[in-house]
Amino acid sequence: MELNNKRMIRGGKVKKSKKAKFYRRRVLAVVLIIGGILGLFYWHTRNKLQVVTVVSEIGDYDYYLESNATRIYKKYYKELEKELEDYKIDEENYASLVAQLFVIDYYTLNNKITNKNIGGTQFIHSELKNRFIEESSNTVYKYVKNNLYGNRKQKLPEVNDVKISSIQEINYHKNDYQDSRAYQVVVKVGYVKDYDYPEEVNITLIHEENRLVIVEIN
Repeated sequence: MELNNKRMIRGGKVKKSKKAKFYRRRVLAVVLIIGGILGLFYWHTRNKLQVVTVVSEIGDYDYYLESNATRIYKKYYKELEKELEDYKIDEENYASLVAQLFVIDYYTLNNKITNKNIGGTQFIHSELKNRFIEESSNTVYKYVKNNLYGNRKQKLPEVNDVKISSIQEINYHKNDYQDSRAYQVVVKVGYVKDYDYPEEVNITLIHEENRLVIVEIN
């Protein structure tokens, strides 16, 4: 009877040990799940999805200002808005502002969320826009990395200065587009940091309905 009692005691200890291990595993699993949920919540809190919205529009001309626009872009956008509100528009100034806004938006890559967010498209001739987007996606914007959660480390250019080097009214006739009062504008470009992007851009604008639009960029 003494031997049997010892076996019973040992058997009881084994059962208790198994229960304890099972309990510890369950606690550990719960802790890991809670930790995972908290970690995911923390990650989403720190890395919020980047959303770009339209904050202003110039209705009759289909121009718009987006929430991620840089300070210099906002400055020239306000100047364009003011120019287009005048009863008599100074077309030379209008052409200059469109060229400047295009250059700022197109060559400022550090505020673009993906390489599909091509800057300056609102200033391109409607019939050339799709081709322009496709070509830009395969050239200037090709290597822009995704920044959906605002954690991109890639170094990209930001335009901080645009000056009109020259502007002249021309008679434009090329590729089925013609305008006897077109504009040729040369813009000098400055960047926050030099990453070997163009420092001078030659832009040709023609009339499309009530707007001046870009048909050539060199």
